[in-house]
Amino acid sequence: MRHDRPNHEVSVVTSAKLSHSDDITLRQRRYVITQSARIACVILAALLPVSLAWKGLFMAGAVMLPWFGVVMANAGPTVSRKRTDSLVERPVEQPVRIAIEPGRVIDQD
Repeated sequence: MRHDRPNHEVSVVTSAKLSHSDDITLRQRRYVITQSARIACVILAALLPVSLAWKGLFMAGAVMLPWFGVVMANAGPTVSRKRTDSLVERPVEQPVRIAIEPGRVIDQD
């Protein structure tokens, strides 16, 4: 099907959201990173020879990170931080047109 419309009305969509599978993959990656940080907090609190205040801080991180990870993973579709207009106008080059000399006949051969 051919649509006859002027070339100056060409628009490009630039604010499309992530696909569902890409969004789930991103949220799963964030969850794994959060849980890895939790494990690191528990190990650091157990193994580092630091004051009780630092151990408490690490344990608070180990307690709060699972909640934070679950909330972020279940927050819904990820919204891109980069906001652009949904339609961007781009210049369109006009095709090269070659004029045929008057009276000249072009055969198939």
